[in-house]
Amino acid sequence: MHPLLPSRARRLLSAALTSLVLLATPLVAVTLSSAPAQARGSSIVLRPGAHGPRVTAVQRYLHVRPTSGYYGPITRAAVRRWQVRHHHRATGMVGPWLWRAVSGHAGSHRTRPPSRSDDRLGSLNWSALARCESGGNPHAVNPSGYYGLYQFSRGTWRSVGGSGLPSRASSAEQTRRAKTLFLRTGARSWPHCGPRLFS
Repeated sequence: MHPLLPSRARRLLSAALTSLVLLATPLVAVTLSSAPAQARGSSIVLRPGAHGPRVTAVQRYLHVRPTSGYYGPITRAAVRRWQVRHHHRATGMVGPWLWRAVSGHAGSHRTRPPSRSDDRLGSLNWSALARCESGGNPHAVNPSGYYGLYQFSRGTWRSVGGSGLPSRASSAEQTRRAKTLFLRTGARSWPHCGPRLFS
């Protein structure tokens, strides 16, 4: 405090400064506590259970096999290993640091566009799905209105280009139509048995 100020003025100035500090402290605390929360809320790029081309890009970058486009336990374990290796919190979820690395890697390998493809579809375990859905019987008929290896309904069968009953088509055609369906909806079309595709 300036020594030439009268003592009353010094007291008033000191009280004013104290009030200013007390008013500013809660505002600073709110700012500091809310910023990390906002960052945390927006930091997850991909979570287990996701599927699609972004998951495929992560799997290619982390050398996950099969490259299925589905974010299952194998992909999560690979993400955790990457996080531990790079001294990040091992959440098993793809955050901005890993996604930046994946995007940079994909950008440097543009010679061949990612395929949705026979390569991807061929790596899925179609026989395991068929065993789960129909016991592997291409002529299976469920009284509820589902047919063949992959238990198509008539409407779904027609939507992927099939005609007649699925159970009367060849196993090869049923598998081909099932792959078409997978490209549209992923494993969701087989809620109970779909995870077998990734086994």
